[in-house]
Amino acid sequence: MSAHHRSGLRVAIVVLLLPLLLLAACGSDSKSDDKGAGNGSKGTDKGSVNVGMAFPGPTNDKGINQAHYEGLVLAQKELKITPHIQENVVDPDARLDALRNLAQGNELVIGVGAEFAEAGVTIAPQFPDVQFMIINGQTDDSVPNLHVYGVRQGVPAYIAGAVAASGLIPDLDVKKAGYIGGEEIPPTTQSDDGFKAGVHDGDASIKYVSTIVGNFNDAPKAKQAATAQLAAGADVIFGLLDAGFPGVIQAAEEAGGKAHLFSVIYPRCDDYPNLVGTAVLKSDVLVERDDQGLHRRHHPAGRSTTASRTPTCSGWSSARTSRPRSCEARRRTTSGIVDGSIKLPEGV
Repeated sequence: MSAHHRSGLRVAIVVLLLPLLLLAACGSDSKSDDKGAGNGSKGTDKGSVNVGMAFPGPTNDKGINQAHYEGLVLAQKELKITPHIQENVVDPDARLDALRNLAQGNELVIGVGAEFAEAGVTIAPQFPDVQFMIINGQTDDSVPNLHVYGVRQGVPAYIAGAVAASGLIPDLDVKKAGYIGGEEIPPTTQSDDGFKAGVHDGDASIKYVSTIVGNFNDAPKAKQAATAQLAAGADVIFGLLDAGFPGVIQAAEEAGGKAHLFSVIYPRCDDYPNLVGTAVLKSDVLVERDDQGLHRRHHPAGRSTTASRTPTCSGWSSARTSRPRSCEARRRTTSGIVDGSIKLPEGV
């Protein structure tokens, strides 16, 4: 690709990706359409654009990594791009190496998650002809080829907390709410703050406990945290986890299956009977659009995108006559956030 073409590449400077909290079977009208995950072509088709993507976890985690990888697969199918990936990049030094390696031969390099924030600031200046996009990354005015978009996980977490504390979910009288997060990065703390605020705005007397396990994909650690919270009396748990979330489910099942759970990214409707809702993130469409903008040599800056996917979790609500009231609680809370009558905590 010529230097002229490289200088013409544009990606979104800031894209706010607002996950939508979807309660089980609240008038859902579309289904999740999961894509298969492969490693993509290692060659370069004539006239194609090379896109590299680095993941902090596995691409089949039913979480943020898989969601973004499916976007890459979608872009490969529908556009002329040649993808190259590195997954399970856990160590901070390895994240530097991953971005550096992907920058050699790719026009666009995407780091999936705030785990790559510092690596993006460090590596992008070393490759001024390559565009870098870091999800939940850090911006730097002196690095024009470094771009970020943010995932607002705190908003649906607030809605989940408000719904859980509303008293409208059958069989759920919350006395203690628990939060379990993965690595301590901004989306984790924002989600924690949002869920806590939603719970306490609904009922200030509810006790709240939070555990950060340090890894989004460690199911044993997640199970240990959930077991401790349930033993201490937690009635509901919100888990900001990827491949680690099955550990929360296992703990809930072993505790009798009465606790209610909220998950993120992917609907897990068939995994646990009392899974109430999911903060769904449809990253595949967003990544496909960003790759499309790169392929066309331009991308409108500052574009905000809301990406969501609607699950159908009819099992949770089928035997509960009060489902409409739970759905109304979600709609009322969402409307209050949109019209400004509900004030979210700073940073959420």
